[in-house]
Amino acid sequence: MDNFTIDVNIERLYKYFESKLGKRVLKQLICIILLIFEIDTETIIRKMGCSPITLNKYTNLINNNRLEDIFKDNVYRRKSELEEYKEMILDELETHPPKTLREAAVQIEKLTGLKRSTNQISTFLKKTATQDAK
Repeated sequence: MDNFTIDVNIERLYKYFESKLGKRVLKQLICIILLIFEIDTETIIRKMGCSPITLNKYTNLINNNRLEDIFKDNVYRRKSELEEYKEMILDELETHPPKTLREAAVQIEKLTGLKRSTNQISTFLKKTATQDAK
């Protein structure tokens, strides 16, 4: 199998699993597999766009049998200010159900003083519903 065939197959696998795993996890997984198969790090850097520092970290984790640490979610995500008012917001929306997201945004603004777009309100409510379902 030549390099072109390998490149095409890796690209096809990447596109297939990208939506299922997420770009970051998929990229980590492919880099780890390439390291395990002892592919040259310069090749991995060039093909996958990883930094040498990241590959060195992955190599150390592989050598110390701590692969699961690679997949720990250590990405910083800002917490929504709406989270502080979550219970109050949910009580208000349950007591006075809005007909639209715009109405919900107005209710939340009156209640908390935080003006948010309908997209932000939608994201907050979906996230809250997902958390409550767990």
